[in-house]
Amino acid sequence: MTPEPDSAEAFVAGAPAAVGNAGAPALRLGAWEGPLDLLLELARAQRVDLAQLSIAALAEQFAAAVDAAIDHRQVPLARVAEWHIMAAWLTLLRTRLLPELSDNAAQAEAAGLRQRLADRDAARRLADWLERRPQLGWEMFARGEPEPAADAPPAADLTALLRACLTLLELPARERVYRPRLPALWRVPEALARIRALLPRLSADVALNDLLPPTPVTEEASLWRRSALASTLLAGLELSREGAARLEQDQAFEAIRVSPGASAAPGCGGTQ
Repeated sequence: MTPEPDSAEAFVAGAPAAVGNAGAPALRLGAWEGPLDLLLELARAQRVDLAQLSIAALAEQFAAAVDAAIDHRQVPLARVAEWHIMAAWLTLLRTRLLPELSDNAAQAEAAGLRQRLADRDAARRLADWLERRPQLGWEMFARGEPEPAADAPPAADLTALLRACLTLLELPARERVYRPRLPALWRVPEALARIRALLPRLSADVALNDLLPPTPVTEEASLWRRSALASTLLAGLELSREGAARLEQDQAFEAIRVSPGASAAPGCGGTQ
């Protein structure tokens, strides 16, 4: 039947929200141009004239859309199965407009259609089952390549490999030992010597940072200053243990003050 213009336009405007935008393929069938799911909804509501649609064009365009979806692998199998069910229902509604056949032919056609619908439903359930299985490369991984057979040809030239080994064996031992370059940092013995030299000249408390040596202008200046601060703190703790220096800090994370200890004062004895 041919829908009224006003009611048809209103239905088409509200149909995408009702259908849910299932992402069905778009078809061009002369009297219809739009997605398959919307066409099926309009056909069920008798809002579109199916007699003007070509079954051959529907089958041809639907097959091309399914082949493209399978080739690009961008549409899940469950979605493709839904497309087949939509196309089957649309074909059924269209065939009801054909001239009536004999009872036997009609029953045979109905049985074949029911069987196809059952096959489509089984394919949809199978697609859902396949999607729930662990995916290779995501939830599970393949085994590594098997080891080559004993009589398999070598992957590289054996003569060249032996010559390379002989070249390495002929190198002196000192050239084969890897010795990493250690950064020139301020170490604890150097910090001890510097603080011992500065303690007699300290008349009051000074900040621990004031006892650090000048920072060299190098690319590792930041690392050098951190190591100097750590080494100076360890040296100060060692001198405090000996009684040669006194370290004080009012609160956590505040500046540490250093002053001469009892054994460092003039006229006082102490054990070193």
